[in-house]
Amino acid sequence: MKRIALVLILVLGVFGAGVGGLMTWHHDTQLYGTAETQGELIGCTESAEVNCDIVNTSEWSELGGVPLGTLAIPFYLSLSILAFMALRGRPTQAMLLVGGIFSVALSGLLYYISTTELHYVCAWCLRLYGVNVSVFVLALLAGKHDFPDGRTFGTGAGAFLALLVLAAGGERVYRGSLGGGELVGGGGGGGAGIKKDPKGKLPLRSITVTTEKGNEVSFSLEEDDAWKGNLNAAVTVVEFADLECGYCKRTASELSRLYEHYGDRVLFVFKHYPMNPSCNEGVKNNKHRDACRAAAAAVCSRRQGYFWPFHDLAFKNQHQLGDEYLRTYAEQAGVPDMAAWSSCVKDPSALGEVRKDASVGAGLDIGGTPRIFIQGKLYRSGTSAEAMARAIELELGTNAADAAKAAASLKDQTVVTAAIPADVPEMRSVQLGDLSFRIDTFEAAITDGKATSGKHQIPGLRTSWYAAKEACEKAGKRLCTEREWVSACQGAVAVDDNKNGEFADDLIEGTAYPYADFHNPTRCWDGKDREQYRPVYTGEMPGCATATGIYDLTGNVEEWVGESPEKAVLLGGAWDTSEDHATCYRRNDTFGAGYASPRTGFRCCANP
Repeated sequence: MKRIALVLILVLGVFGAGVGGLMTWHHDTQLYGTAETQGELIGCTESAEVNCDIVNTSEWSELGGVPLGTLAIPFYLSLSILAFMALRGRPTQAMLLVGGIFSVALSGLLYYISTTELHYVCAWCLRLYGVNVSVFVLALLAGKHDFPDGRTFGTGAGAFLALLVLAAGGERVYRGSLGGGELVGGGGGGGAGIKKDPKGKLPLRSITVTTEKGNEVSFSLEEDDAWKGNLNAAVTVVEFADLECGYCKRTASELSRLYEHYGDRVLFVFKHYPMNPSCNEGVKNNKHRDACRAAAAAVCSRRQGYFWPFHDLAFKNQHQLGDEYLRTYAEQAGVPDMAAWSSCVKDPSALGEVRKDASVGAGLDIGGTPRIFIQGKLYRSGTSAEAMARAIELELGTNAADAAKAAASLKDQTVVTAAIPADVPEMRSVQLGDLSFRIDTFEAAITDGKATSGKHQIPGLRTSWYAAKEACEKAGKRLCTEREWVSACQGAVAVDDNKNGEFADDLIEGTAYPYADFHNPTRCWDGKDREQYRPVYTGEMPGCATATGIYDLTGNVEEWVGESPEKAVLLGGAWDTSEDHATCYRRNDTFGAGYASPRTGFRCCANP
C-alpha cells in the first residue's frame, strides 16, 4: 500500500506539472500575446459558474509577476522527485505530507478567492485541487513521517529551487517571445487634439460588409455613435476598438493622421468592442479586465460631448484604467458635470450601449481588435495610415496610381538617429512652465566618489540612494526630484493629479517614452534577458533621447530620485525591464533608500 501510494504521488506530480505548463501557456498568451497566439484553454467549457479565461488572467493569477501555473510546475515536479526518493528508501514522506497540507490549504484559499472575488471557477484549478487532496491522503498512507536527515532535506529543497528558477526563467523567455504589446511608432491620440465632440447626431445609414468569415452582413450606424469628420461624406470609416487594446492605441494614432488629412471629406465612427465576455458576448476569452468599465466611462463622457478627449486620455494612459483613473481622465477631458458622469457609469444603460456595439461587432464575425471598415471593406489592423489612405482615395474615386501618390504623404517617417555630438554638455537646462532646473545629459558615473556625466562611461552601478546623493553633492549637484525627472522624460510638467506626493503614478502629460508615445524596441536598452545582458556604456543608444537631448532616461539602469530617504524611488526601468514597461512613468518603490543592485544607478540635477 505504501509503495502504491508513492507511485500514485509520483504520477500525480507529473500530471500537476503538465497542468501548470498548460495554464502558463494560456495565461501568457491571453495577457501578453497577439491575436494570432491566443487560444482557448482545452478542457474548460464555459458556463455560468466556470470561466478559466477570467480566473487564469485575473489579478490573483500571478505572484510576484510569475503566473501561479508556472509556480505549480516546480512544486509538483518536486513532489514526484520526493516520491521517487521515498521509493528508493530515502525518508521523504514527511516532506510529502507537508507539501500535501500546504497545497490543500492553498486550494481552499484560491477557491475562496475564485468564488467570492471573481465569481467564477477554473475547471483546471478544480482538477488541481483534487490532485492536492489526493497527495495529502496518499502522503498519510505512505507512512514513516519522521523528519528527514539534512542530506535528504537539502536534496529535496535544492531540487525545488532549481526547478523554480528554470520554470520562472523559461516562462519569462516564452512571454517575451509572444510579441504582444510592442508598439512601434509615434503620434498622439485618435481625436487629433479635439477638445470637444462635434455637434450633431449621425444620420441613420446601413453599411454592408463582407465579414472575416466571408459572410455578407449589413449593420446600421446609430445616431448616438461617437463620430468626427464630415456627416455628409460619401466615405465612412468605422472602427471597432477596445480602450485596453495595445494595437488599438497604435491604430488610434494612425486614424488621427487620417482625420487631420481627410476630416472634411470622410466620416469617422467609433464603436466599442471590449475583449471581455462580461460585456461582449462575441468573445470567450477575457483578455482585458478593465475594458468594459473603460468603455462605459467613454459612453458617459460622450453623453456630455467629450468622448474624443476622453478617448485620447484613456489610450495615452492605457496602463491605468481603474475607476479612480477613469474619473480623472473624464475631469481632464473637460466633462462639465462630474456628478452626472459618476451616476452614469453606475447606470446599466451605459454598459448597455457598449453591449449593443459589441453585439453589432459579433454579428460581423469580429475576432479581435482593432477592426476598421472603410466603406464596408475590412482592414484587420489599421496600423498604417498610408495603406488606409490609399483605400480612402480609391473610395473617393481617385485612380489607383494617383491614390498611391496621394497616400504617400501619410507614409510613416523613418526616424534617423544621429550620432551623439562630441561636444554634448554635461548638463541640459530644462524650462517647462514654472519648472526650471538642470539635469545630467547622461546617467552618472562615479569617479573618486564624485558623480560625473559624459558619453561612453560606465554608469554608477550597485548604487544606493545614499551613495547617489553623496556622489551628486561632491560634484556640486543634487539628486533630482521625482517631478523634475518625470518632467524631463515626458517633455511636459508632471502634475500630481491624485495629490499623493508622487508624480510617476498619474496622467501622462507628455510622451510615455522619452522619444515618443509608443514603444520602439530599438531606441533604448531595455527588454533584455537578465542573465545574458548587462547595462551598457552611457550614450550607447543615441535614439534613446528626449527632444532636448537627454539620453537613457528609460532602460539601462533604474535611476534614484528623491529629496529624502522617505521620498527615494527608482524610475525609468533597467535593461531587463520586460516588454515595453521601461517608460517615463515606471516607478519602483519596492525597496528602501539603502537598496543597491546591478540595476540601480542615478543622474544628478541642479538649480538653474
